[in-house]
Amino acid sequence: MNLFRAGGRVRWSALCLLACLALLEFSMRGPVRALGRSGQDFNDFISPYAQTRAWSAGRDPYAPLVLKDLWPASPRPDFLLTESADGSLPAKRGLPSPYLIVAFPLLLPIAVLPWRIAIWVWVLICVLATFVVAWILALLAGARRRCQLALMIFISVLLLAPVQTAIAASNIVTVAFALGMIAVFCLAQNRSGTAGVLLVLAIALKPTVALPFVIYGFVSRERSRMITAAITTGIPLLAVTVIPQHGGTLWWKSFLANNLKMFAPGAIDDFGAANPIHFQLVNLQPAVFPILQSRTLADLTAALVFVVLLAFWFRAVWRDRQIGLLDLAILASATLLPVYHRFTDAGLLLLPVAWALSEMKGELRSFATGCLLLISPFLIPGAAALSEFSARYGALKKVSTSRFWDPLILSHQPWLILMLCVVLLRARFLRPGHRLVHQG
Repeated sequence: MNLFRAGGRVRWSALCLLACLALLEFSMRGPVRALGRSGQDFNDFISPYAQTRAWSAGRDPYAPLVLKDLWPASPRPDFLLTESADGSLPAKRGLPSPYLIVAFPLLLPIAVLPWRIAIWVWVLICVLATFVVAWILALLAGARRRCQLALMIFISVLLLAPVQTAIAASNIVTVAFALGMIAVFCLAQNRSGTAGVLLVLAIALKPTVALPFVIYGFVSRERSRMITAAITTGIPLLAVTVIPQHGGTLWWKSFLANNLKMFAPGAIDDFGAANPIHFQLVNLQPAVFPILQSRTLADLTAALVFVVLLAFWFRAVWRDRQIGLLDLAILASATLLPVYHRFTDAGLLLLPVAWALSEMKGELRSFATGCLLLISPFLIPGAAALSEFSARYGALKKVSTSRFWDPLILSHQPWLILMLCVVLLRARFLRPGHRLVHQG
C-alpha cells in the first residue's frame, strides 16, 4: 500500500514537472512570439482589427486600399502599398481577411483601442480562451475527481502545436473554439438558450471552426430552444451589422471578389502545388489533388468522404440516441476534411485527445492509444518543417522530387485525420453512448 501511494506521488510529481515544462514551451511558442516586435507588426489579427475600424467608419472593410489606409502598425510592410494598388493583395497575402461582416461588431470593443494596446488585450483573451478549453475538456472527460487526467489534458492543450501557432499568429480560431466548447458545456448543463447564443457568436467569428459544435447542437435533445435562441440573436446581429453602416455600399462585391482571388490557382488559399504554402492546409484536398489532378474532383472527393463519415456517425447516434465526448471528437475531426482549414484550426483535435486520455484505462484503450499515436505528429508543425528542411538538406531535397512527396509525405496531416476519423467511428460503434453528456 505504501509502495502504491509512493508510486502515485511519483507519477503526480512527474506530471506536475511536465506541466511546468509544457507551460514554458506554450508561453515561448505562443504569447511571447505573438507579442514580439514582428508579431505586433504583422499577424492574423491586424487585418480584422483594421477591417473592423473600417466597418465602424462606414467604409468598405474588404477593399485593399481601405485596408492600406487604416493599417495600424508602423512601419507598414513593403508589400502593402504595391499589392493593394495593383489588386494582388488578396491573392498573394489573403488580405483583407475574408471574415464574415458579422464578426466586426464582436471585435469592435477591441478595435476601438490603439493597436499596441489592442494586440496585448487580444493575446490575453486568446490565452484565457485556451485555458477555458482545457477546463471544459477536463469536465467533459469526467476528470472532476481524477486530477491526473485533468492535468494530462491540460498538458496536451499546451503542447499541441496548432494551439501554440494559433496564439503566436493571434488567430481568431482560438476564441471561436472556446465559444464552441462553452456552448457544449451549456448544453450539458441544460442551458440550451445560452448555447444557441454562443454558437451564433462562434459562427460569426469563424463558421468552419463552429461547424462541429453546430452539428452537435442540432442532434441534442434541447435543439428547439437552442435554435430559437440562435435566431433571436443572429437576426439582430445581422441587422445591426449590415443595414445601418453599409446600406449604401457594395462591400459584398469586394468580399466575393477577394474570395475568388484567394482560392484561384496559385493563390494563397489554393490547395494545389502552385501555391508554395499549400502544405499549411489540413483539409483533404491537398492530399488527393496530386493524385486526381483535378480541383473539382478533389473537392468532390473531400465532400464525399465527409458525407460518408457523417452518415456513419448519424447511424450510430440514431441507434442509441445518446451523444457525448466521443461524438464531439468525431465531428471535430471529420469537419476538418471537407473545407478550407489551416494548421491553426487543427486545435480541434484536442477533443479526440481528451477522449483518448479518458479511455486509456477503459474498454477502448486500444482505440484510445491509436488516436493518440495518430495525433502525436501534431505536437510539431510537421508539414512546415518538412517543407523548410527539404530546401536545405540534400537528402530531403531528393525525396521532395518523388511522386510520393506531395500526396503522402508533405500532406501527411489530412491522411492522419482521416485515419483518426475511422478509428473514432469504429470505437463509437463498439461502445455507443460512451462518456455520455446528455440525451440526443
